[in-house]
Amino acid sequence: MTPDMPAVAEVPWTVDRLADLPESGYRFEIFDGSLLVSPPPAMPHIATTTLLRDALYDQAPRHFKLIESAALVPDARNYYVPDLIVVRAEVLKSRDRGVKPADVLLAIEVVSPSNPSNDLILKRNVYAHFGIPEYWIADRRDESLLVFHLGTNKHYELVAKCHAGDGWQSDRPFPVAIDPVDIFI
Repeated sequence: MTPDMPAVAEVPWTVDRLADLPESGYRFEIFDGSLLVSPPPAMPHIATTTLLRDALYDQAPRHFKLIESAALVPDARNYYVPDLIVVRAEVLKSRDRGVKPADVLLAIEVVSPSNPSNDLILKRNVYAHFGIPEYWIADRRDESLLVFHLGTNKHYELVAKCHAGDGWQSDRPFPVAIDPVDIFI
């Protein structure tokens, strides 16, 4: 542990305790009271996030907003930071600490090479549990985009896995067409 990193908590972490953490550049998230700490993303991760955001922005009706690294706060013991989310514009008027899951139409994660299971398993299950209707995973390892829709059983169903040249289209959360060739460089 480095001097600027928090010590292991004896009690569950809550959203209110995040204010006590140092400004360190690390990303802090809370999963059911456990603190998750991630280093800042590397440039390939940033590039994919930026290119995906730009591709969606070019197609999104103006009453939809794309937000990078916003706090997703389902309750006091859970706090997540998706790479991108899509919300309706009125959500930006909120004075809350973060975005409520009910306001998120689409959550997107770019797979972290240091811990891919956070995006592929943990966040996939958490976002489904909290009812986010659509979840995309951009995976630089094989340059794929995985698209999940929330099923009636509160689990995500894979509806598409596409690679460069495999253009994908959907009406969710708005009419959109994406080709992974445009998001991985």
